[in-house]
Amino acid sequence: MTTSALALALSAPTRTLLAEADPSGGTIRNGYLQGAGTAAVGLHRLAAAHRSGTLAETFEQHLVPLDRAGERLLLPGVTDPSQAPSLAGTWEALHALLRVMEQDGYDVVIDAGRVVVESAARLNELLSPAVLVRRADVVLLVVRGTAPSVASAAPVVKTLRADLDRHGAGSSGLGLLVIEDGPYRPAEIGAHLGLPVLAALPHDPATAQVLTDGGSLRGKLSLAPLMRAGRSAHEQITLAATRRRLQLAPRPVVGTPSGKVSYV
Repeated sequence: MTTSALALALSAPTRTLLAEADPSGGTIRNGYLQGAGTAAVGLHRLAAAHRSGTLAETFEQHLVPLDRAGERLLLPGVTDPSQAPSLAGTWEALHALLRVMEQDGYDVVIDAGRVVVESAARLNELLSPAVLVRRADVVLLVVRGTAPSVASAAPVVKTLRADLDRHGAGSSGLGLLVIEDGPYRPAEIGAHLGLPVLAALPHDPATAQVLTDGGSLRGKLSLAPLMRAGRSAHEQITLAATRRRLQLAPRPVVGTPSGKVSYV
């Protein structure tokens, strides 16, 4: 999941911000970035900033560049899973700041980690970034083309659909990102799970290892199969997000008693 999110963020044609919101801990700083930067910045510091009322003014100080040009930014994740519960009251404020970054021209990619449930129809709000999932334009469940992966995804789909319908903006933005590793094709997986396949990425172990552990490829990273597919996937996901925003946009209602235009 993290490798897929990083591939999307690095291959996008626009400026991107990758928020590593996995409650089990962030891995990109010590993996892909090979320990660059300092642990003094990141998601785990935002709860304290929120409590002190300095979150908005210090937020950008916690962003780490993923490339030399600074066009790709990372909000590093927690350094210890025990830090995750302290963020329960911070997700709303963080969502607002991510929307500001979006308005400034960034595409925001969120690695929400594994789905942590409270019940069969509800995400756990203490141990997962439920607010970010519920407010996202598009929610992608990452699935491999193997029988165990598809089988384990089925109950997760049911929970996500119910939670988004009851507590979010609806499940119309829920879809699949398929890793093409295994005997089952994306169309088969989508049909079995009852969700649209919004993107597919190839099984590219060499590139995935670089994104996971750092280092370099023999050739240029941007030319690797995973990164080329990431650019296509970004286009498809962006299109799906745009369509959904149009569907959810308030519609003007004319002819109100006051003669004004209202929205529903």
